[in-house]
Amino acid sequence: MSSTTSVDRTRLAALHAEEEHRFVDLHPASARLAAEAREHLLAGVPMPWMTRWPGSFPLFVDSAEGGRFTDVDGIDHVDLCLGDTGSMTGHCLPAVADAVRERTGRGITTMLPSTDAAWVAAELSRRFGRSARRSTSP
Repeated sequence: MSSTTSVDRTRLAALHAEEEHRFVDLHPASARLAAEAREHLLAGVPMPWMTRWPGSFPLFVDSAEGGRFTDVDGIDHVDLCLGDTGSMTGHCLPAVADAVRERTGRGITTMLPSTDAAWVAAELSRRFGRSARRSTSP
């Protein structure tokens, strides 16, 4: 005996529209910033994958710490994306922020080697068991 369950597409569409309106109502600052961003960013976002945002505009982040962020409308969220470096340690860990602050205070865009670069290379070699290939060219 088979049982079929039908989906009420009309009800589903109505619920989706209701949630979309609620999202827009709750995020006026993000909506404004998204509109302004379209003036200078392709599709109003800094990275192409962001154009696949499920709503009518993306949330704009005000601050992030640990596994959470607060949007520009003051709403707190659990960050289920944790993109890039946030996925490794969370956002704005005090020890990481302090280390970055200290390093940037000494300059970060010299495009020349530093003792930090050599230390990182040695640490990566230690952790992953590989050494740089020696080259005879300068």
